[in-house]
Amino acid sequence: MNSERTNIIADFEEKEKKILEFEDEFAKMKESSKEYEKLREKMKSSQDEAIASQIDELHSKMEEHEQTNNRLRTALQQIQEENIALEDELNSIKSEHGDIGELKSKLQVLEDTVITQQKEIVEKDKILKGKRAEEAGLTTEGTLQKFIVGKMETIKEVNRLLKNSKFRILLIVPSFDDLKQLNIPENPKIDTRIATAFDLANKFHREFIHKFPHVEFRNYSKSDRWGIERDAEEVCLVAESENKDYIGISSSDSKICDLYSKLLTEAWLTASKVSA
Repeated sequence: MNSERTNIIADFEEKEKKILEFEDEFAKMKESSKEYEKLREKMKSSQDEAIASQIDELHSKMEEHEQTNNRLRTALQQIQEENIALEDELNSIKSEHGDIGELKSKLQVLEDTVITQQKEIVEKDKILKGKRAEEAGLTTEGTLQKFIVGKMETIKEVNRLLKNSKFRILLIVPSFDDLKQLNIPENPKIDTRIATAFDLANKFHREFIHKFPHVEFRNYSKSDRWGIERDAEEVCLVAESENKDYIGISSSDSKICDLYSKLLTEAWLTASKVSA
């Protein structure tokens, strides 16, 4: 009887021990569950923060993209407005000056004009430098040498040589109208030869020729030079440029006289005889 009771008590104690162990284990599990919940909440909070951060970052990038798009739209609108303005300007130019090809032609003409004017400036600058050198006395010793510029100065210089002539004159003049502005010597002792562009069908030309029977006239139609040789001592030769400028030289230098005399003689020999 006592043995059976002892076994029951031992069994009860064993069960009570297991219950306590179970309760302790359950308490531990409960505590672990709380820790898990805390951990889960913490993880959830951390995930939320990460997601919120990603959302904020995405929102910021979207704003940047929107700003960029706005700038691009503004730039595109400006380009479109500029294109419209350019088209309007081009249409205005076309209506005023014709098409682009015609405008280019006009610009080329203007450019050619500028180049021509620049050449004229250089040419006239050389002439002015020569005149300054002449005024400063930079001429060959014992000679008269000067530059001639302009038609009036040309006529004046040719008349000077005609007046100073003593026994021989060779005169080349571009036109009959030019010849009428010159003082041809009436002295028959002066051997005078004159070539210019005569029109023998014109009675005024014929009357002029008859007025100077002592002068040998020839018809020279090239009209490319003014020139006079006086007494083999002095010569003047003037050419007309493309721009209708008269440029030449008058000299008593022997070498210059020889050279220019050949040019005047060439014109005289190619001219045709006049029999009015």
